Amino acid sequence: MKKQILNFTILAIIAFCFGACENDKAVATTNSSSTETPTIGLTGIPAIDKLSKKIKQDPKSAELYAARAEKFYQNEGYDNAIQDMASAMKIDSTNADYHHLLADIYLDYYKSRLALQTMKRCVFLYPKRIPSLLKLAEIQQILKRYDASMSTTLKIMSLEPDNPEGFFMIGVNHALKGNKDMAVKNLQKCVEIDPEHTEAWVLLGQVFEKDNDPLALQYFENAVETAPENIEVLYNKASYLHDHDQLEKATEVLKKIIKLNPQFANAFHRLGVIYIEKDSLDKAYANFNIAVNVAPEFGIAYYHRGYTSELKGNLEEAKKDYQNILNFNPDYEKAKEGLKRVTDLINEKNK
Repeated sequence: MKKQILNFTILAIIAFCFGACENDKAVATTNSSSTETPTIGLTGIPAIDKLSKKIKQDPKSAELYAARAEKFYQNEGYDNAIQDMASAMKIDSTNADYHHLLADIYLDYYKSRLALQTMKRCVFLYPKRIPSLLKLAEIQQILKRYDASMSTTLKIMSLEPDNPEGFFMIGVNHALKGNKDMAVKNLQKCVEIDPEHTEAWVLLGQVFEKDNDPLALQYFENAVETAPENIEVLYNKASYLHDHDQLEKATEVLKKIIKLNPQFANAFHRLGVIYIEKDSLDKAYANFNIAVNVAPEFGIAYYHRGYTSELKGNLEEAKKDYQNILNFNPDYEKAKEGLKRVTDLINEKNK
């Protein structure tokens, strides 16, 4: 799946699984009685068009269809990706990796029920395949079916009692259900077996931070040690430092993030908030300005840029930013309050 740090035996099974869901566009493309593969024209994307030409020369290659599906998926061409996966799985119904790719496509296309059915079918075909069981447990977790996810994970543990991913999944389920002690116990077991498990260290940090336990910082630092250039991991540490008033250290980490990825708007935004707290309004404004230019729909960055303008006495600029937020989020209360505040001040000045 794209959001972090993820083959049916015969075509009739594909039709059965997809037909059980609501009338999605995806159903129409995969549940076809025709034996002919639908034609996908040239797209102007070189990698896709190159594969299309190869498919035209070898229309019975499941690998080519799957490769093109992945390229469509990477370019958010979900309907075409699903269509290509139907073609690949029609030719080769035994490739478990195809199930995984199709499930990922469905998840990012907001068709989670189809993703769940895809992985259930895969696990039915390969009941002892650990990666497939993990993928199923993950999807069940995403759908908040925590008991089902736990049950799937216990199957993994029966096959591999020391599987770190299994302990991680159990820990995540307990964390989501609010069982802190069990979450910590399983996450610690995970990192004991696999000290390089970044996600487990991060989640341990988040669990301890929720209780204001200073051990959280050590866990976030352990996560950074395992992935020193992972933007999200670094940002977790920076957020903790900022939230606990360690402004200089937080600034240092945020600047490292920006150096690694100048398009990471969250880092500019948080750095701007720190500069407001330090009364460095020009620097705050500059960072909020970069944040909204990098991510034009980053509403809270507009709010803070407007608030900074207000603090600097630039009321018209503040008014524009508050209005910008309300144009795409009319219920943003702070922006409403800010707009009223600066409008009243402007009117007062113009009397």
